[in-house]
Amino acid sequence: MSKIYMQNRELSWLNFNDRVLDEAGDKMVPIGERLNFISIFSNNLDEFLMIRVGSLFDQLITDEDRTDKTGMTAQEQINAIYLKLGYLYKKRDSIYRDVNTKLQDYNIDTLEIKDLTKEEVEMVKRYFNEHLTPILSPAIVSKHSPFPQLYNNRQAIILRLKKENKIKHGIVTFPANCPKIIYLKPDKTRYILTEYVILKYAHKLFKKFTMLDSGIIRMTRNADLNLDEEINEEDEDYVDHIKSLLRKRGRLAPVRLELSNDLEKETMKLLKKSLKLPEKYFLVTSSPMDFSYVSDLLKDIPKDILEKITYKKIAAQLVPNIDMNQSVMDQVRKKDLLLTYPYESISPFLKLIKEAASDPDVVSIKITIYRMAHKTRIVDYLCRAAENGKNVFVIMELRARFDESNNINWSEKLKEAGCTVTFGLEYYKVHSKVCLISSMDKQSNELTYISQIGTGNYNEITAKFYTDLSLMTANQSIGQDLNNFFKNISTENIKGDYNNIVVSPFAIKDKFIDLIYKEIDRQKRTQNGSIIMKMNSLTESNIIDALVKASKAGVQINLIIRGISCLLPDIKDFTENIQITSIVGRFLEHSRIYVFGPQGSDTHIYISSADCMPRNLDKRIEVAAPIYDEEIKTKIYDSLKIMLEDDVKARFMTSSGEYVRKEFENNLDSQMYFIKEAYRNAGQELPK
Repeated sequence: MSKIYMQNRELSWLNFNDRVLDEAGDKMVPIGERLNFISIFSNNLDEFLMIRVGSLFDQLITDEDRTDKTGMTAQEQINAIYLKLGYLYKKRDSIYRDVNTKLQDYNIDTLEIKDLTKEEVEMVKRYFNEHLTPILSPAIVSKHSPFPQLYNNRQAIILRLKKENKIKHGIVTFPANCPKIIYLKPDKTRYILTEYVILKYAHKLFKKFTMLDSGIIRMTRNADLNLDEEINEEDEDYVDHIKSLLRKRGRLAPVRLELSNDLEKETMKLLKKSLKLPEKYFLVTSSPMDFSYVSDLLKDIPKDILEKITYKKIAAQLVPNIDMNQSVMDQVRKKDLLLTYPYESISPFLKLIKEAASDPDVVSIKITIYRMAHKTRIVDYLCRAAENGKNVFVIMELRARFDESNNINWSEKLKEAGCTVTFGLEYYKVHSKVCLISSMDKQSNELTYISQIGTGNYNEITAKFYTDLSLMTANQSIGQDLNNFFKNISTENIKGDYNNIVVSPFAIKDKFIDLIYKEIDRQKRTQNGSIIMKMNSLTESNIIDALVKASKAGVQINLIIRGISCLLPDIKDFTENIQITSIVGRFLEHSRIYVFGPQGSDTHIYISSADCMPRNLDKRIEVAAPIYDEEIKTKIYDSLKIMLEDDVKARFMTSSGEYVRKEFENNLDSQMYFIKEAYRNAGQELPK
């Protein structure tokens, strides 16, 4: 049944991505960062279409009449999505034109063929003949040569050709290693995108034909693979099974076709027929279709220019209460320690693992891994620990979407070093971010524990631009819980009992709902019921319903949600006491923090890698850990208050699901506040 306080999750996500595009249009953001936000928006959109829209296309085939929480069928959702996409494409095109114009103020010229000098035309012509022609694959479409396979999100050129009064079509597909940029000056500030050069000269690959017209196309395919698909042969290796499924990702059914310009009717007819995709899913854009070139560009342009067009570089600072010249293990044993990325450095945690790898008293290191950097010291230290005779047990989740191949590579290295590696559970992704170091106390001859629980991945790269929390504690009760957790997961016992940590799929949802109801009771008794939740997405119906009941009871609820929210705030008689804030800035807000009760000694605070979504709470192994240390509780609570006071990068969600800018009262950018605080605490000066 449709509820007045609910909105469709896909449209909510599009509103969020629109919010990302607003950063690209914000003239207060450095121009290079504005270009980067266009790239982020575009990459987000690609993944959304591959996964979320892909699953809706699947639903059209398998369960066409099923509706979502708001009563929309799959087709109605797809129609609404493509209506919004038309608006977003026009908005992106306009912002991209403005950004390119502003880049010229810094002598960065993004060119098309018509902008080139005669010398540059000759240069790109030679480049096409010498470097591109050998790697391109031209093909004529005919009865004997069917329409070629277009790989997922890879560009191609389609040409309408004429030969002896016969009209034919040619396709030129781009290889995966096709260069994205052609620089026209040694300082790499004057450039043209390779697709424009190929578009200009592609007809030369069809020597016996006359070109009538042409355009760039890019197709996006459904990539919503079920990596738990049944293995056909009992003796098939699980890693090989995952690899074979990944190869399918580039060949699944199309969900979108992008065009650089309107094409002639006959060409459109060919595309619709060959791709089996209705024209209503075709989108024309004057912007590049693939913005992955932006990261290369920002690496290549001169440093003196780059510094003028991007955010000033900041370095993650060391936490003042952690002495990096002393043993981190000893310091954790004395007091719980909290790291706040990217403001504070991941170095203390890395040092903790490095120490454990060589400590003669350490008998085991156990860790769950979901995503890792392509280069990582953590794997090196785990391998070293195994080589030093420690029992290193790694739960490596191979089904981390788009990181599957990377995780397979790391798992093979870990196994070669002597680590025990398992690949999680058959029906549940292991998404938790926990690590347990077990030592044998020489005096008592008993095991002692150091635990780490995080809201984000063990990824040294994303720790520089994702906001996350990492708790290191020697609380022995938590350590015993984690020891049981690893035993349970390794023996496929997902319904374990724990005294401190809360584990999905059986406990987190119920625990949070119970704490919400306790705030309703507090409100009745003391009139100061309070809930603050920070997460990436809120879609879980039971938690939403509980929050609505709390709002109706008068509990003050502040939700800091970066992305999707199926809950609408400020709906009369339902959510009038709920405020939803979204913060989009230079760092990706990624931490999940759940606070129940007003600030004080009886406040319950949990950190977790779990969002309030069915996939996290019902279909994944997640861990939520309590914060017991009063200083850390105060630090977390105070940081949330700062975020709620943000009126620079924060936006309010309205009752319609749209985002509106807050009125300037504090002129407070919370991320900038935390940067300054980290530098101040470390006794360092902020770069000017």
